Amino acid sequence: MKYNQIILFYPSFEKGGVEKILINLVLFLLKKKLKIILISSKINIDIKNKNFQQKILKKQNSRLYSAIKAGFTLRKILKSLKKNDELKNTFVLSLQSNSIAIIISKIFRTKIIIRNSENILGGIASKDENFIKSSMIFFQKLILYNFCDYIITNSIGSQEIMKKFLFNKKIKCIYNPYLKKIYNKKISKKKNNILFVGRFVKQKGIIYLLQAFNILVKRNYNFNLLLIGDGPDKKKILNFIRLNKLKKRVKIVGWTNKLSKYYLESKIFVLPSVYEGLGNVVIESLNYFLPTIVSNCKFGPSEIVLNGKGGYIFENKNKDDLLNKITEIIDNYNIARKKTIIGHKSLKRFLIKQQCEKYFAIFNKL
Repeated sequence: MKYNQIILFYPSFEKGGVEKILINLVLFLLKKKLKIILISSKINIDIKNKNFQQKILKKQNSRLYSAIKAGFTLRKILKSLKKNDELKNTFVLSLQSNSIAIIISKIFRTKIIIRNSENILGGIASKDENFIKSSMIFFQKLILYNFCDYIITNSIGSQEIMKKFLFNKKIKCIYNPYLKKIYNKKISKKKNNILFVGRFVKQKGIIYLLQAFNILVKRNYNFNLLLIGDGPDKKKILNFIRLNKLKKRVKIVGWTNKLSKYYLESKIFVLPSVYEGLGNVVIESLNYFLPTIVSNCKFGPSEIVLNGKGGYIFENKNKDDLLNKITEIIDNYNIARKKTIIGHKSLKRFLIKQQCEKYFAIFNKL
Protein backbone atom coordinates (compact mmCIF):
# COMPACT_ATOMS: atom_id res chain seq x y z
CA MET A 1 0.00 0.00 0.00
CA LYS A 2 1.38 3.40 -1.04
CA TYR A 3 -0.01 5.25 1.99
CA ASN A 4 0.57 4.26 5.62
CA GLN A 5 -1.14 7.14 7.43
CA ILE A 6 -4.76 8.27 7.45
CA ILE A 7 -6.22 11.48 8.80
CA LEU A 8 -9.83 10.76 9.83
CA PHE A 9 -11.88 13.95 9.67
CA TYR A 10 -15.00 13.79 11.83
CA PRO A 11 -15.51 17.17 13.59
CA SER A 12 -18.88 16.91 15.35
CA PHE A 13 -18.96 13.54 17.07
CA GLU A 14 -22.51 12.27 17.53
CA LYS A 15 -24.01 9.51 19.58
CA GLY A 16 -25.56 6.57 17.82
CA GLY A 17 -24.65 4.29 14.94
CA VAL A 18 -22.06 6.61 13.41
CA GLU A 19 -19.99 6.39 16.58
CA LYS A 20 -19.89 2.59 16.29
CA ILE A 21 -18.97 2.71 12.61
CA LEU A 22 -16.04 5.06 13.23
CA ILE A 23 -14.64 2.95 16.07
CA ASN A 24 -15.11 -0.28 14.09
CA LEU A 25 -13.23 1.23 11.15
CA VAL A 26 -10.41 2.58 13.32
CA LEU A 27 -9.87 -0.76 15.05
CA PHE A 28 -9.82 -2.60 11.71
CA LEU A 29 -7.30 -0.20 10.14
CA LEU A 30 -5.01 -0.39 13.17
CA LYS A 31 -4.86 -4.16 12.66
CA LYS A 32 -3.68 -3.39 9.12
CA LYS A 33 -0.72 -1.50 10.69
CA LEU A 34 -1.89 1.90 9.46
CA LYS A 35 -1.24 5.08 11.43
CA ILE A 36 -4.36 7.06 12.23
CA ILE A 37 -4.86 10.68 13.27
CA LEU A 38 -8.46 11.38 14.29
CA ILE A 39 -9.78 14.94 14.27
CA SER A 40 -12.95 14.94 16.36
CA SER A 41 -14.76 16.34 19.38
CA LYS A 42 -15.07 12.87 20.93
CA ILE A 43 -12.94 12.80 24.08
CA ASN A 44 -13.32 9.31 25.52
CA ILE A 45 -12.46 6.89 22.73
CA ASP A 46 -10.83 4.00 24.55
CA ILE A 47 -8.26 2.95 21.97
CA LYS A 48 -4.74 2.37 23.21
CA ASN A 49 -2.42 1.89 20.28
CA LYS A 50 0.88 3.59 19.42
CA ASN A 51 -0.39 4.14 15.86
CA PHE A 52 -3.51 6.00 17.01
CA GLN A 53 -3.60 9.64 18.03
CA GLN A 54 -6.44 12.09 18.38
CA LYS A 55 -6.68 15.82 17.97
CA ILE A 56 -9.56 16.66 20.30
CA LEU A 57 -11.74 19.62 19.38
CA LYS A 58 -13.76 21.63 21.84
CA LYS A 59 -17.43 20.75 21.45
CA GLN A 60 -19.33 23.49 19.58
CA ASN A 61 -23.05 24.23 19.54
CA SER A 62 -23.01 24.55 15.76
CA ARG A 63 -21.86 21.99 13.23
CA LEU A 64 -20.51 24.82 11.08
CA TYR A 65 -18.26 26.11 13.88
CA SER A 66 -17.09 22.55 14.56
CA ALA A 67 -16.26 22.10 10.89
CA ILE A 68 -14.34 25.37 10.68
CA LYS A 69 -12.35 24.59 13.82
CA ALA A 70 -11.60 21.09 12.51
CA GLY A 71 -10.54 22.64 9.20
CA PHE A 72 -7.91 24.77 10.94
CA THR A 73 -6.69 21.66 12.78
CA LEU A 74 -6.46 19.69 9.52
CA ARG A 75 -4.51 22.52 7.92
CA LYS A 76 -2.09 22.60 10.85
CA ILE A 77 -1.51 18.82 10.67
CA LEU A 78 -0.98 18.80 6.90
CA LYS A 79 1.42 21.74 7.17
CA SER A 80 3.43 19.90 9.83
CA LEU A 81 3.51 16.67 7.81
CA LYS A 82 4.66 18.56 4.73
CA LYS A 83 7.50 20.15 6.70
CA ASN A 84 8.63 16.72 7.92
CA ASP A 85 8.26 15.18 4.46
CA GLU A 86 5.49 12.81 5.65
CA LEU A 87 2.68 14.21 3.53
CA LYS A 88 3.41 11.94 0.58
CA ASN A 89 2.51 8.91 2.73
CA THR A 90 -0.77 10.40 4.05
CA PHE A 91 -4.33 10.74 2.79
CA VAL A 92 -7.54 12.13 4.31
CA LEU A 93 -10.73 10.17 4.93
CA SER A 94 -13.57 12.59 5.67
CA LEU A 95 -16.63 11.19 7.41
CA GLN A 96 -18.32 14.55 7.98
CA SER A 97 -18.14 18.23 6.89
CA ASN A 98 -16.68 16.99 3.62
CA SER A 99 -16.56 20.33 1.79
CA ILE A 100 -14.08 21.93 4.19
CA ALA A 101 -11.94 18.79 4.23
CA ILE A 102 -11.87 18.74 0.41
CA ILE A 103 -10.79 22.38 0.08
CA ILE A 104 -7.94 22.06 2.58
CA SER A 105 -6.76 18.70 1.21
CA LYS A 106 -6.63 20.07 -2.33
CA ILE A 107 -4.65 23.13 -1.18
CA PHE A 108 -2.01 20.74 0.15
CA ARG A 109 -2.37 18.42 -2.87
CA THR A 110 -3.31 15.55 -0.58
CA LYS A 111 -5.47 12.63 -1.64
CA ILE A 112 -8.94 12.67 -0.07
CA ILE A 113 -11.73 10.12 0.16
CA ILE A 114 -15.10 11.26 1.46
CA ARG A 115 -17.98 9.29 2.91
CA ASN A 116 -21.38 10.78 2.11
CA SER A 117 -23.83 9.30 4.60
CA GLU A 118 -27.09 10.88 3.41
CA ASN A 119 -29.03 11.39 0.20
CA ILE A 120 -27.57 14.60 -1.27
CA LEU A 121 -31.07 15.64 -2.38
CA GLY A 122 -32.67 14.85 0.98
CA GLY A 123 -32.69 18.35 2.42
CA ILE A 124 -34.02 19.90 -0.80
CA ALA A 125 -36.75 17.30 -1.25
CA SER A 126 -37.92 17.69 2.34
CA LYS A 127 -40.28 20.57 3.04
CA ASP A 128 -39.33 20.22 6.71
CA GLU A 129 -35.87 21.66 6.08
CA ASN A 130 -34.80 25.21 5.20
CA PHE A 131 -34.91 25.16 1.39
CA ILE A 132 -32.37 27.94 0.84
CA LYS A 133 -29.88 26.42 3.27
CA SER A 134 -30.40 22.93 1.83
CA SER A 135 -29.94 24.24 -1.71
CA MET A 136 -26.68 25.96 -0.79
CA ILE A 137 -25.35 22.76 0.77
CA PHE A 138 -26.39 20.74 -2.29
CA PHE A 139 -24.69 23.05 -4.82
CA GLN A 140 -21.63 23.21 -2.62
CA LYS A 141 -21.41 19.40 -2.76
CA LEU A 142 -22.20 19.40 -6.47
CA ILE A 143 -19.05 21.44 -7.11
CA LEU A 144 -16.58 20.20 -4.51
CA TYR A 145 -17.31 16.47 -4.61
CA ASN A 146 -15.91 16.41 -8.15
CA PHE A 147 -12.46 17.12 -6.72
CA CYS A 148 -12.41 14.03 -4.47
CA ASP A 149 -10.22 11.05 -5.22
CA TYR A 150 -13.03 8.70 -4.20
CA ILE A 151 -16.57 8.96 -2.82
CA ILE A 152 -18.10 6.31 -0.56
CA THR A 153 -21.86 6.10 -0.04
CA ASN A 154 -23.70 3.80 2.36
CA SER A 155 -26.63 2.88 0.12
CA ILE A 156 -27.01 1.81 -3.49
CA GLY A 157 -29.73 4.40 -4.08
CA SER A 158 -27.49 7.21 -2.85
CA GLN A 159 -24.68 5.97 -5.09
CA GLU A 160 -26.91 6.03 -8.16
CA ILE A 161 -28.29 9.52 -7.53
CA MET A 162 -24.76 10.90 -7.06
CA LYS A 163 -23.62 9.35 -10.33
CA LYS A 164 -26.40 11.28 -12.07
CA PHE A 165 -25.33 14.66 -10.64
CA LEU A 166 -21.52 14.43 -10.47
CA PHE A 167 -18.83 14.33 -13.14
CA ASN A 168 -16.71 12.35 -10.71
CA LYS A 169 -17.67 8.70 -11.24
CA LYS A 170 -15.35 7.23 -8.60
CA ILE A 171 -18.30 6.46 -6.37
CA LYS A 172 -18.66 3.21 -4.45
CA CYS A 173 -21.43 1.94 -2.20
CA ILE A 174 -20.09 0.30 0.94
CA TYR A 175 -22.66 -0.67 3.52
CA ASN A 176 -21.91 0.38 7.08
CA PRO A 177 -19.45 -1.87 8.96
CA TYR A 178 -21.89 -2.08 11.83
CA LEU A 179 -22.50 -5.60 13.14
CA LYS A 180 -20.00 -7.59 15.18
CA LYS A 181 -22.20 -10.63 15.06
CA ILE A 182 -25.63 -11.75 13.93
CA TYR A 183 -27.90 -12.97 16.71
CA ASN A 184 -29.82 -16.21 16.29
CA LYS A 185 -31.93 -16.27 19.44
CA LYS A 186 -35.57 -15.22 18.97
CA ILE A 187 -37.22 -13.60 21.99
CA SER A 188 -40.87 -14.51 22.46
CA LYS A 189 -41.69 -12.53 25.61
CA LYS A 190 -42.33 -8.93 24.59
CA LYS A 191 -43.93 -5.90 26.16
CA ASN A 192 -46.46 -3.82 24.23
CA ASN A 193 -43.84 -1.23 23.29
CA ILE A 194 -43.29 0.63 20.02
CA LEU A 195 -39.65 1.71 19.82
CA PHE A 196 -37.83 4.59 18.14
CA VAL A 197 -34.06 5.16 18.43
CA GLY A 198 -32.29 8.19 16.98
CA ARG A 199 -31.59 11.91 17.11
CA PHE A 200 -34.52 14.19 17.91
CA VAL A 201 -34.38 16.26 14.72
CA LYS A 202 -36.87 17.06 11.96
CA GLN A 203 -35.14 14.69 9.57
CA LYS A 204 -36.15 11.68 11.69
CA GLY A 205 -39.90 12.41 11.27
CA ILE A 206 -40.74 11.76 14.93
CA ILE A 207 -43.76 14.04 14.71
CA TYR A 208 -45.48 11.60 12.30
CA LEU A 209 -44.86 8.72 14.68
CA LEU A 210 -46.32 10.74 17.56
CA GLN A 211 -49.39 11.66 15.51
CA ALA A 212 -49.98 8.05 14.51
CA PHE A 213 -49.47 6.84 18.07
CA ASN A 214 -51.90 9.44 19.40
CA ILE A 215 -54.63 8.00 17.15
CA LEU A 216 -53.63 4.46 18.17
CA VAL A 217 -54.19 5.37 21.83
CA LYS A 218 -57.59 6.88 21.02
CA ARG A 219 -58.54 3.59 19.38
CA ASN A 220 -57.81 1.87 22.72
CA TYR A 221 -54.75 -0.11 21.67
CA ASN A 222 -52.84 -0.94 24.84
CA PHE A 223 -49.36 0.08 23.65
CA ASN A 224 -46.63 2.43 24.88
CA LEU A 225 -44.14 4.43 22.83
CA LEU A 226 -40.43 4.54 23.75
CA LEU A 227 -38.32 7.34 22.25
CA ILE A 228 -34.61 6.79 22.83
CA GLY A 229 -32.17 9.56 21.98
CA ASP A 230 -31.83 13.31 22.28
CA GLY A 231 -31.58 16.43 20.16
CA PRO A 232 -32.84 19.95 19.42
CA ASP A 233 -36.48 18.86 18.87
CA LYS A 234 -36.88 17.41 22.37
CA LYS A 235 -38.92 20.40 23.60
CA LYS A 236 -41.32 20.08 20.65
CA ILE A 237 -41.77 16.40 21.41
CA LEU A 238 -42.44 17.09 25.08
CA ASN A 239 -44.93 19.79 24.12
CA PHE A 240 -46.83 17.36 21.84
CA ILE A 241 -46.93 14.79 24.65
CA ARG A 242 -48.28 17.39 27.08
CA LEU A 243 -50.92 18.81 24.73
CA ASN A 244 -52.24 15.35 23.85
CA LYS A 245 -52.09 14.01 27.41
CA LEU A 246 -49.72 11.17 26.48
CA LYS A 247 -47.39 11.42 29.45
CA LYS A 248 -48.37 7.97 30.75
CA ARG A 249 -48.02 6.35 27.33
CA VAL A 250 -44.86 7.93 25.90
CA LYS A 251 -41.49 7.54 27.59
CA ILE A 252 -38.37 9.46 26.58
CA VAL A 253 -35.07 7.78 27.37
CA GLY A 254 -31.75 9.54 26.77
CA TRP A 255 -28.80 7.94 25.00
CA THR A 256 -27.98 4.68 26.71
CA ASN A 257 -25.43 1.87 26.43
CA LYS A 258 -28.17 -0.66 27.22
CA LEU A 259 -30.08 -0.40 23.96
CA SER A 260 -30.33 -4.18 23.61
CA LYS A 261 -32.74 -4.22 26.57
CA TYR A 262 -35.20 -2.00 24.69
CA TYR A 263 -34.89 -3.87 21.41
CA LEU A 264 -35.51 -7.17 23.18
CA GLU A 265 -38.52 -5.92 25.16
CA SER A 266 -40.32 -4.09 22.35
CA LYS A 267 -42.83 -5.49 19.84
CA ILE A 268 -42.43 -3.00 16.98
CA PHE A 269 -39.64 -0.74 15.78
CA VAL A 270 -40.35 2.40 13.72
CA LEU A 271 -37.95 4.68 11.84
CA PRO A 272 -40.16 7.41 10.27
CA SER A 273 -37.33 9.43 8.67
CA VAL A 274 -38.15 12.12 6.11
CA TYR A 275 -34.79 11.33 4.50
CA GLU A 276 -31.99 9.05 5.58
CA GLY A 277 -28.53 7.75 4.75
CA LEU A 278 -28.82 4.10 5.67
CA GLY A 279 -30.40 3.72 9.11
CA ASN A 280 -28.19 1.69 11.43
CA VAL A 281 -31.00 1.34 13.95
CA VAL A 282 -32.97 -0.63 11.36
CA ILE A 283 -30.07 -3.09 11.08
CA GLU A 284 -30.13 -3.35 14.86
CA SER A 285 -33.87 -3.95 15.07
CA LEU A 286 -33.77 -6.77 12.51
CA ASN A 287 -30.78 -8.28 14.31
CA TYR A 288 -33.04 -8.62 17.37
CA PHE A 289 -35.87 -10.10 15.26
CA LEU A 290 -38.00 -7.01 15.89
CA PRO A 291 -40.79 -6.32 13.33
CA THR A 292 -39.74 -3.09 11.67
CA ILE A 293 -41.47 -0.20 9.92
CA VAL A 294 -39.60 2.40 7.84
CA SER A 295 -40.70 5.25 5.59
CA ASN A 296 -40.22 5.10 1.83
CA CYS A 297 -37.68 7.92 2.04
CA LYS A 298 -34.67 7.81 -0.26
CA PHE A 299 -32.75 5.48 0.09
CA GLY A 300 -31.26 3.34 2.83
CA PRO A 301 -33.98 2.01 5.15
CA SER A 302 -36.02 0.41 2.35
CA GLU A 303 -32.83 -1.33 1.15
CA ILE A 304 -32.29 -2.82 4.60
CA VAL A 305 -35.83 -4.25 4.78
CA LEU A 306 -35.45 -5.61 1.22
CA ASN A 307 -38.02 -3.21 -0.22
CA GLY A 308 -40.77 -4.65 1.98
CA LYS A 309 -39.88 -8.35 1.97
CA GLY A 310 -38.12 -8.11 5.33
CA GLY A 311 -40.19 -5.37 6.95
CA TYR A 312 -42.92 -2.79 6.42
CA ILE A 313 -42.74 0.45 4.43
CA PHE A 314 -45.16 3.37 4.83
CA GLU A 315 -45.62 6.48 2.74
CA ASN A 316 -43.24 9.22 3.85
CA LYS A 317 -44.83 11.84 6.17
CA ASN A 318 -48.17 10.02 6.09
CA LYS A 319 -49.33 9.42 9.68
CA ASP A 320 -52.41 7.49 8.53
CA ASP A 321 -50.38 5.04 6.47
CA LEU A 322 -47.94 4.64 9.36
CA LEU A 323 -50.87 3.94 11.68
CA ASN A 324 -52.17 1.33 9.24
CA LYS A 325 -48.79 -0.43 9.22
CA ILE A 326 -48.62 -0.41 13.03
CA THR A 327 -52.11 -1.88 13.40
CA GLU A 328 -51.37 -4.42 10.64
CA ILE A 329 -48.42 -5.73 12.64
CA ILE A 330 -50.35 -5.76 15.92
CA ASP A 331 -53.30 -7.61 14.39
CA ASN A 332 -51.12 -10.06 12.41
CA TYR A 333 -48.02 -10.44 14.57
CA ASN A 334 -47.10 -13.95 13.39
CA ILE A 335 -46.97 -12.75 9.78
CA ALA A 336 -44.86 -9.77 10.86
CA ARG A 337 -42.35 -12.07 12.57
CA LYS A 338 -42.03 -14.19 9.42
CA LYS A 339 -41.15 -11.04 7.48
CA THR A 340 -38.61 -10.14 10.14
CA ILE A 341 -36.89 -13.52 9.76
CA ILE A 342 -36.45 -12.81 6.04
CA GLY A 343 -34.90 -9.43 6.86
CA HIS A 344 -32.67 -11.01 9.50
CA LYS A 345 -31.22 -13.48 6.97
CA SER A 346 -29.90 -10.59 4.87
CA LEU A 347 -27.83 -8.95 7.62
CA LYS A 348 -24.46 -10.40 6.57
CA ARG A 349 -24.20 -7.30 4.36
CA PHE A 350 -23.44 -5.24 7.44
CA LEU A 351 -20.75 -7.31 9.18
CA ILE A 352 -17.71 -5.27 10.22
CA LYS A 353 -14.88 -7.22 8.60
CA GLN A 354 -16.66 -7.72 5.29
CA GLN A 355 -17.36 -4.00 4.80
CA CYS A 356 -14.08 -2.70 6.27
CA GLU A 357 -12.19 -4.83 3.74
CA LYS A 358 -13.99 -2.87 1.02
CA TYR A 359 -12.73 0.41 2.52
CA PHE A 360 -9.21 -1.02 2.56
CA ALA A 361 -9.50 -2.08 -1.08
CA ILE A 362 -10.31 1.52 -2.07
CA PHE A 363 -7.36 2.82 -0.06
CA ASN A 364 -5.13 0.53 -2.12
CA LYS A 365 -6.44 2.10 -5.34
CA LEU A 366 -5.26 5.62 -4.48
